[in-house]
Amino acid sequence: MEERTEREAAPKPPTITFDPTGPYTPCTANSCVPGGKPGQAGSFTLGPAAGDVNTAYRYKLSTDDSWSPYIPGATVKIAPVPPRSGLITLQVEAKDAHGPGAANSVDFAVKEGDGPVGRWNFHDAGDEAIDSSTTDPQLQDNATLAGGAARTGQGRRGEITVTPATDTTPVEKVTDSGLALDGTTGHAATAGPVVDTRASYTVAAWVRLGTDSRDATVMGQNGANRSPFLLGYEQSTKKWSFREADSDAPTGDAVSYQRVTSKNQAVPKVWTHLAGVFNSVDNTISLYVNGELQGTTPFTTAWAATGPLQIGRVQSAGMYTDYFPGVIDEVAVWQEALTEVQVKQESKLLGADGKPSAELVASWNPAQATGTSLPNNAPAYDGALSLSSGASLVDGKLVLDGRSGAGSTPGPVIDDSGSFTVTAQALVDGAAIMEKPNGYKAQILGQRTATGSSWSLWFEKTGIVQEPELDEDGELVLDENGNPVTKPVPVGRWHFGRLTADGTGTSVVSKDEAALDSEVRLTGVYDAQDGTIELYLAANPQSGGNTPYTAQVGSGEFSVGKGYLGSWGNYLPGRIGDIRIWAGALSDAGQVSDIVGT
Repeated sequence: MEERTEREAAPKPPTITFDPTGPYTPCTANSCVPGGKPGQAGSFTLGPAAGDVNTAYRYKLSTDDSWSPYIPGATVKIAPVPPRSGLITLQVEAKDAHGPGAANSVDFAVKEGDGPVGRWNFHDAGDEAIDSSTTDPQLQDNATLAGGAARTGQGRRGEITVTPATDTTPVEKVTDSGLALDGTTGHAATAGPVVDTRASYTVAAWVRLGTDSRDATVMGQNGANRSPFLLGYEQSTKKWSFREADSDAPTGDAVSYQRVTSKNQAVPKVWTHLAGVFNSVDNTISLYVNGELQGTTPFTTAWAATGPLQIGRVQSAGMYTDYFPGVIDEVAVWQEALTEVQVKQESKLLGADGKPSAELVASWNPAQATGTSLPNNAPAYDGALSLSSGASLVDGKLVLDGRSGAGSTPGPVIDDSGSFTVTAQALVDGAAIMEKPNGYKAQILGQRTATGSSWSLWFEKTGIVQEPELDEDGELVLDENGNPVTKPVPVGRWHFGRLTADGTGTSVVSKDEAALDSEVRLTGVYDAQDGTIELYLAANPQSGGNTPYTAQVGSGEFSVGKGYLGSWGNYLPGRIGDIRIWAGALSDAGQVSDIVGT
């Protein structure tokens, strides 16, 4: 068999040349100067190594999951778009008539984006919401509260640390504030425009919609007659939307809209993060919900709106309409088109410590309840937990008989497509679970979908083992021959994830078998931005890493002590205490310990 000649050898690593006009420059052994920004394309020329005659090239950035298609040509120009700041690696391969060859790579650094041109968190007091995007009073676009607008203690950040703890002083915290709007006159508005609506921009906010019975707008900016963009809710589809008007005409008949709507219907009375993006380079608009891209559509007729930014209402045909009923918080506006990575980062709502903020939206504590219901003790949030027969309040715990005893409240209590944390103290009655079949799944907490659970905490019986029997003093019980006496004992493990009848749902399983007849603190975390779940026992993570999880949308009741798999069942024999739910994904064992406790 003949060996291939040098001319027939696979291509050597191709050359990669940076465009001398920027925006990026190659890193060297001693220097790496950031340039450009996330979402700004680079410019590179790919060529053959000495002696090669290449026919095509492919490439990928270190942020990409896969290679680009091969681009034909002896030399080619590419314009990859880095989605985030920091160090990025560009990897390139070439091929010729005989096949692909070895890769070459270069590093370059991407500067941080320009930052928001307006940010309002409603922490302050008075009639003005301060624009915290700058400390220069001459550049601030403060928003004046008007009509039925007021601050509320339901801010999305929950508790904010003002002063960290020291060896001699405790931590000092304050309750976050949001903008509460009555849906008829309440709004906040700047004195003038915040963004040039002809250029790329992004608008984002956390929202808690009070009712889904009519259209509601989160943000717009005045033109002469209307706003070019509307970020909000459309009652006709019951979905979130980002819309763009093609002109500033005074009448509705003369205006048409391009829109992107959410994949799922909006969930009222729960926290949801929305972001709308106009990209003037690609001439597109995009909508994100809880950091996830919902869709992108062309928009080619941008125009200048030179009036004030409106929060909680929109201008249409010269009149204000679609007032938002509910709470809006953490409003931000950028004069650039954020990338998906940047929107995800914004929706994490990180605090000063770099960890996600969490707002307590539900707290049912049997120790503070009597009768047949548990009130929601989270300030200003609704949803009493109603108890069925077979459920009773005994010694500060919710005691369940394992046959019909449960608690429930109309749901959803959180937006299942967004990040959340849920916790409860739970005990499984060993004698009662002994009577259940192997494989029995006893639900602690869960949010129902049409066919199963969006998510749930549960105990699963895996079998029965023989264990030595002990007397009252903890000594082995012996038979007449001096051999240890054994007794059958049920065993099982804790789960957090999706409970399904066929067992196909993803879950994190506790490392060790559950200690029956003993109370344990269970905490489940869903991180929507990373698409992962984690289970904590006390403050100890169980997965040893992040478990991939696809969120389902909860459409029905939140239940305690029972599960829905086409019909109600999976009743828990045991007791439950201190049930709490937060909007936001606690990030690690330390944050779980600090906020949830052990």
